[in-house]
Amino acid sequence: MGVAGLWEASVLRPAAEVRSLTDLAVSDGFVANPGGRRGFRIGIDASIWFFHAAYGREGENPELRTLFFRCCRLLQSPLLPLFVFDGPKRPAVKRGKRVGGNAHWLTTGMKNIIQAFGFEWRMAPGEAEAELAYLNRIGVIDAVLSDDVDNFLFGATMVIRNPSSTLSGNRSHPVKNSEGKDDGNHVLTYRASSLSTHPDVQITRGGTILIALLSGGDYIPAGLPGCGKAFAVGLARAGFGESLMHAATTLKADKLDNFLSEWRNQIRAELKSNKSGFLPSKKPSLAASLPDSFPSIPVLLSYISPITSETERPRHPPPPVLWPSDPDPAQIASLCELYFEWGVKDIIIKRFRTVLWPGIVCRALRRRVIDAEAASDCDQDGSTSLPMVIASESSVAGALPQVRPSTSEGDAAEGVPPPPSMPFSLALFRLDSSPSPPSSRPADGSEKSDDDIERESSLVMDVLSIREHSSTDGTPEYRVLIDPSALADRAASGVRGIRPPIDVPSASEDGGDEEVEDDEAAADDNDTALERLETAAQSKAKKRTKRTQSAPVSPTASLRLWLPAVMVRAVVPGLVDAYETKAQRRAEKKARKRSSETKGSGRSPR
Repeated sequence: MGVAGLWEASVLRPAAEVRSLTDLAVSDGFVANPGGRRGFRIGIDASIWFFHAAYGREGENPELRTLFFRCCRLLQSPLLPLFVFDGPKRPAVKRGKRVGGNAHWLTTGMKNIIQAFGFEWRMAPGEAEAELAYLNRIGVIDAVLSDDVDNFLFGATMVIRNPSSTLSGNRSHPVKNSEGKDDGNHVLTYRASSLSTHPDVQITRGGTILIALLSGGDYIPAGLPGCGKAFAVGLARAGFGESLMHAATTLKADKLDNFLSEWRNQIRAELKSNKSGFLPSKKPSLAASLPDSFPSIPVLLSYISPITSETERPRHPPPPVLWPSDPDPAQIASLCELYFEWGVKDIIIKRFRTVLWPGIVCRALRRRVIDAEAASDCDQDGSTSLPMVIASESSVAGALPQVRPSTSEGDAAEGVPPPPSMPFSLALFRLDSSPSPPSSRPADGSEKSDDDIERESSLVMDVLSIREHSSTDGTPEYRVLIDPSALADRAASGVRGIRPPIDVPSASEDGGDEEVEDDEAAADDNDTALERLETAAQSKAKKRTKRTQSAPVSPTASLRLWLPAVMVRAVVPGLVDAYETKAQRRAEKKARKRSSETKGSGRSPR
């Protein structure tokens, strides 16, 4: 799709920056806080996901299964996706083929999944990729996640190259981390500013449009006969695309005709002489064959001024996208029961332990910070200063409004999922293990029942360790102990029992509390690797076959997850302080032991 070959190493690739999705979401999203939403806002063309979903082949509704696992992956860091669907005024013909006017058959199912995960979607007036470029340009979203280079032709300022393994370029040249490993969490990011200034690229938006006109694009598949990609890129680098775009946006029709006549003569001269040095060679034959009808004005304008919210409602800018909803385990479980052959309660809860709970807990931390900032009104200008790095022995108390246990009388029901008639919010779950305030005890002064205690169990039970891993570009993460019982209860409430039971193997397949020790891999998008999101969390379990086969793991058994340290510190500072105190004591004890051993041996301490 789009202009073929632009992602290649000889064109745009030199200006790309390798980033971990985790680091991008945390540093550029949660910490930098664009738009005041504590997340990195990405736009996604739904039609591209439809294309990738077609590679699904396994089980019932394999296309929706692909979309489900992709959404699980997006949930695991503070990324805020906005899906945009093609609208009624999209072009009727692309690449010489008529585009169907009816909505894609996956649209309803995909919208259901998007809403259950707490993501956002919009319908574009025309093409989704043009609308996303406009939203990116005006700052509604921070980047476009796509494998279509046309986003830059429409004016996008930042594009994250889709890491999908269904793309041949990604399979042959996977993005690797600093240790040279393909961890599934690294992507190539491209900024329009870098494309125009990088000495090996020097291509502006106008240049990308000229390349499409010369070598072929969605609206003019053949391009200019006899002009390949190398000559098109060379003419773009020579500045002919930028001058063409400037003229098309500033000159009236009669003056534009005069400009184009002179502009074509300049191109002919460049093809004969290669005066700029950007062409692979001189090509007088192409100069002689350049027609006076080049370029097609309708095609040129379709790139420069596509149908978007800007052109359809020029006096009414689009409303901000706020991502007010949280992912609801009950809604997600209900959809899994409806769409997938494994949609029975026991298996849903079992799968959610590895594919969903890590993302749900991450979103719960973000929700608590958002609510705390709203309550204290400490972020009126949409930004709060945050440190970019947390050392293992340092404390960042005060960097964010720290969320302390409330003492209101409503806390007793904090861990109870709301009835279906109430809007769901992750803020309803208790996040720390602080004791309940006296006001939350029963009115008669009696002790709480076991059921009451279970309902009030906290999601975050303890902080266990800290790391800076290559899969996240060194983004500090705390390993936290999680109690998923409240999440499991919420998910179970969404299962209606419309499918017959399925026999579940008695042996554990999760690996118990060890199961997420090395959970850095992403869910792949092809048919054979969709389960990596689950199996990555079981990598340690495979090394403990004898132990894991001893007994099945309870759905409410604790989990150990790696979560961004800056988010954990903001929400459960008491647990972090306790961990750091223990870590400091261990370090001091180890230092004393080493010192005493050195003295006993008669050696001087180094």
